[in-house]
Amino acid sequence: MKRVLIQAGSHPFDTPTLESTLVRNSIRGNVGNLMYTNAAYKHLSVPGRAEIQVDTKHFIDLTPEDADRINDACDVFVIPMANAFKRKFVPHLHILADVIGKLKVPVVVLGVGAQASLANDTAQLAPVDDAVKRFIGAVLDRSASIGVRGEFTQRYLGELGFADVDVIGCPSVYLRGPGFRMGHAAGGALPDRPRIALSTALRLANSGLAARINEAILRRHPDLTYFAQEGRDLQTLYWGDTSIAAGQQQPMPSLTSHPLIRSADVCVPLEPHSWIDALAGYDFAVGTRIHGNIAALVAGTPAFVFAHDSRTLELSRYHHIPHRALTDLRPDTDVAELYAQTDYTAFDEHYDEGFRRLLDFMTKNGLENAYEHGDGGEAYDKRIAATEFTPPFRRSEAEGKDDLLFRMTLLREQNKETAARAARAEKKAAAQADRIKKLETKLTTVQSSAAAKQKALEKRLAALEAQAKKKPSGKARRLVKRLTSQ
Repeated sequence: MKRVLIQAGSHPFDTPTLESTLVRNSIRGNVGNLMYTNAAYKHLSVPGRAEIQVDTKHFIDLTPEDADRINDACDVFVIPMANAFKRKFVPHLHILADVIGKLKVPVVVLGVGAQASLANDTAQLAPVDDAVKRFIGAVLDRSASIGVRGEFTQRYLGELGFADVDVIGCPSVYLRGPGFRMGHAAGGALPDRPRIALSTALRLANSGLAARINEAILRRHPDLTYFAQEGRDLQTLYWGDTSIAAGQQQPMPSLTSHPLIRSADVCVPLEPHSWIDALAGYDFAVGTRIHGNIAALVAGTPAFVFAHDSRTLELSRYHHIPHRALTDLRPDTDVAELYAQTDYTAFDEHYDEGFRRLLDFMTKNGLENAYEHGDGGEAYDKRIAATEFTPPFRRSEAEGKDDLLFRMTLLREQNKETAARAARAEKKAAAQADRIKKLETKLTTVQSSAAAKQKALEKRLAALEAQAKKKPSGKARRLVKRLTSQ
């Protein structure tokens, strides 16, 4: 039986609570990350032929010493990834390159992508080139090819000199398995009181325009649900802030003073399955979050992506998900108009082809899949259906003495950890300052010694010059004697 180790924030069958999510950061900063790791788990689930384990250690916490642990734990290491080719992820890429460089087992990367602007300009990625080259080089030494999100990422890696690159999109789109269809064509009309699900990234190049679009949607549909996805969203809902009293405002909903948090029904999913189940009850999903929209379409709810960068654009194009560039949308965009334009005909027509490409990539890299070698994901789906997951978190749920006690305890522990980190940083800074001081002392000594030697040499040279003037050397006297005797 092949032992497959998947890198992920949590196990698909874990049932995280609000408390455990806050403590463990199991959503890895964004619950969308669990969409594609869970999908990879299902696709690779072959009962009786594969033993799948999950490595929950975060990229940034890995060290080269983890290579021995990974080598011992598996026969193949699978790393589902997202938009990793960006400046913020450079340290992670170097860490991964260090670890992968010491692995003896095959390494398979699923769905990695580059992040640039809507202009799809690879020149913007120059600051990450070296880290990407190290990472991709290490992976391709241990695999037949690397699976990327779309053609933009493929072109970027080609410019860096890598040819073994396969476009496979995101595994999460195929979570329902073969034969899935949306069956939604253009020309439809929203019901009179539509249930609208909105998602929005907090950091956007065109945040001003995005804010106006969100405001217009909220104005027309005040009872919409804002599905927030980030760990920082969860922290904001859980702890609150003083932004209302302080009169602080931000264009995106990062503060409790934002209209989307004050006026809308807002929640944060703690894992993908309850998220998908919740979205199944909505009429339409819109927004800039690619996995917020993918979660909706997997639930069978039509979704429309506001593509705001290269990664959201290339995934939408590859999978034929209805979308439009954010910069092409009007500030007063009406979701009713978008719904009438939303057509999943191309998505349905290309679904099987894209799914086949994903399975071929797995086979090419020595991985069996649940559909050709197993039960088609049936055991996985049954286990998910039998698991009771925690619903998305809403602020109104956090009430009572027990919750208050937990908040106080968590805050105390976070303060202790912050103090411990500060103490470690202070100790490290003091050690560095001491080292710098020693180096400065050593440099001063070296400089003094060099100056003394220079002064001694100058003194000796001056003495020799003076001696030469007073008394010519023997060789000079003999030369003068020969010249005068002629």
